[in-house]
Amino acid sequence: MHPDAAPADTAPREAVGVIGATSFVGARLLQRLCGPAASGSRRVLACSRAAAPPAATVHEVEWHRLAAGRRAEGGPIPRWVTLCPVWNVAEHLPLLEAAGARRLVVMSSTSRFTKAASPAAADRALAARLVAAEEEVAEAAAARGVELVILRPTLTYDGVHDHNVAVIARFIRRAGFLPVAGPAAGLRMPVHAADVAAACDRAIDAAGLRPSYELSGGETLSYREMVRRIFVWLGLPVRIVTVPRAVMRAATAVLAPLPRAGTILAMAARMNEDLVFDHGPATADLAFAPRPFILSDGVLPSRPAVDHAAGPCRSALASRRCPRP
Repeated sequence: MHPDAAPADTAPREAVGVIGATSFVGARLLQRLCGPAASGSRRVLACSRAAAPPAATVHEVEWHRLAAGRRAEGGPIPRWVTLCPVWNVAEHLPLLEAAGARRLVVMSSTSRFTKAASPAAADRALAARLVAAEEEVAEAAAARGVELVILRPTLTYDGVHDHNVAVIARFIRRAGFLPVAGPAAGLRMPVHAADVAAACDRAIDAAGLRPSYELSGGETLSYREMVRRIFVWLGLPVRIVTVPRAVMRAATAVLAPLPRAGTILAMAARMNEDLVFDHGPATADLAFAPRPFILSDGVLPSRPAVDHAAGPCRSALASRRCPRP
């Protein structure tokens, strides 16, 4: 079976709605739910704040533009996945309740843990916002009798559209080098967007699930090694410039008054912090089997913008050819 394919199932399955369907994880999830590799049959409603594709359906996906007071027509949609920021989920709960939601799979982030004690106020605020949003959704879902499953991925990447690996890759392509703080020995477990989508897919139907799961990648490597592999992927000489920690500490005092300085310096400090999470429970309950840190050799960052008319693989991933898993 193709690694991104949905589990074999010939029986009709309950309808599912996806909020945040145009995100880079959403594109992968739609491919699993009703793309060529999918099996079984289910109604899939893709919701987004952006305008729907010109075609009424794309590989049998029903596109719906989110708007206040508007709900999708048709029968009940008991299962939902939200890929929008977790603090936006509560506002969509009336729509989900009206659609007959019974299970809700919500995407959050391990940043609620890793940034809670950050020296940067913006990082701490983000962590607190994630915690508060998760609690709000949990209370609202319980009040409506909706089963909630929260998924918290680590550093999520596809190398093209993410805000992690793709951002590093774009800097390297422009500058030809990348500065790191000290040894940059902090451990990372990057998780591929396709593996996150697979966990979402399985969480839609699996029985006996826990309230939450951490989703980490299949390989643990240092920040420096992660960066080295990005250079190799781009086909560029590896030019990692080490900034001594003493210089970083001195820069803290000088740069502190500048906008975003605290966030940048906190990010540099995290290069030497271990951000590792156990995905064992997800493996046990969701058959989660994440790949090692592998970047496609066929897709590079900074490709043209999304073209919905081109179909879900080409448009949602905005690439010249679909990346290999």
